Amino acid sequence: MTLPGTLVCTVGTSLFYPNMKMLDPEKSYQGERPVSDPTAVADWDALEKAGLLRDPNTMPRRLREIKDAYESSMYGRLAGLLVKLPPELRLCGAEINSIAAMVKKGFLPENRQSLILLVSDTTEGSAIGEILSRYFEASHCPIRFERCEIETVSGLQDEQPLLFQREGLPNLVRLLGKHYRKWGGTIAINATGGYKAQIALAVAFGQAAGSTVYYKHERFDQIIRFPQIPFTLDLSLVEEHKKLWADLAEPGASFDRQTINTLLPPDENFREQVLPLLESIEEGPSSLYSLSALGMVYWETFLSKHPDLTLRPSKVSARRGYRFRDDDYPIGFKEHVERFYKAFPDYVSECHSMPYDGQAAIENTFYIYNKQIIGGYLDKDRFGARFAVMSSAENQLERQWLVQEFNKWLQSR
Repeated sequence: MTLPGTLVCTVGTSLFYPNMKMLDPEKSYQGERPVSDPTAVADWDALEKAGLLRDPNTMPRRLREIKDAYESSMYGRLAGLLVKLPPELRLCGAEINSIAAMVKKGFLPENRQSLILLVSDTTEGSAIGEILSRYFEASHCPIRFERCEIETVSGLQDEQPLLFQREGLPNLVRLLGKHYRKWGGTIAINATGGYKAQIALAVAFGQAAGSTVYYKHERFDQIIRFPQIPFTLDLSLVEEHKKLWADLAEPGASFDRQTINTLLPPDENFREQVLPLLESIEEGPSSLYSLSALGMVYWETFLSKHPDLTLRPSKVSARRGYRFRDDDYPIGFKEHVERFYKAFPDYVSECHSMPYDGQAAIENTFYIYNKQIIGGYLDKDRFGARFAVMSSAENQLERQWLVQEFNKWLQSR
């Protein structure tokens, strides 16, 4: 079995609550050695093996430093202090504990390359992501990775249930699909940390896409690898209606009942299978429908099996020309935009100039940013400008098709 080069890890808040919040430096790991609590016994075994209980003053001193760093929000220092503890110690939190267990079991290679941390859209999520990233990249970390990447899952928070349902969970699946495709499917998923629904969706996506999923319960001394079960999705539901699914899967997309009825084909069998994958949210006197997190598992699994998929958009219904702000522009910029606009009469409805700060990032290329197609231009003196492209694209796959065509045009000049 080839070991994964990249680990995607869902992240919860156990490091802060209860671990740091309830930590009592003067009482923890003091007194009689436990005998009945398996987790506490494992903690003491790890500390004794590391030689941290020989001197009765060692652990209280270290725990006071940890508590002070936490209460002072000194997250870099806190990460450095945690590195000095055994990674299997429960105090280190679910993510460190579970990855330590994976390393111990040989589920990860010795030269661990990339760790992707999927953190909640909260202040605590951001802080814990910073701590874990610094921890796993520390030179003396016993379970270190070459690099860590923090991804905030937009909408994944527990103060607004509807936001959690409509955006947080689907965005989690989007990120799982993104990294599965980015790393060529050579990833494993550690679904130990986070909300229960988050864990369930990580398992569902992993099973559907064929990625190995791991989980460690806080009361387990072992980590488990979910076996690949004969679980398949009927992806013909997507294959035969890619445009529909691409529209439904757009971030933030929601449709009223009349629009949904128009979008869905008249095939009653198809409707019976797809409607349960939509969720209805009451908005005033009417309901809005959007793709559920489970529906997103279908879509991201399909994309992961067709990573180069694009869709040709429809033709524009009207053209509004091109316009420029009153500003100084690179040599030939206006002429470049005019030529581009005239080269794509079927798909470009309008172009307009944009602010051109951040000169170092401007390149001669077209790209997608926040659902917007942007064109970059550099003159012979490396002075750059940007322009926005209004098009007929209604979803990400159609924008990707256009960007490919625009860059082909650019390269042919």
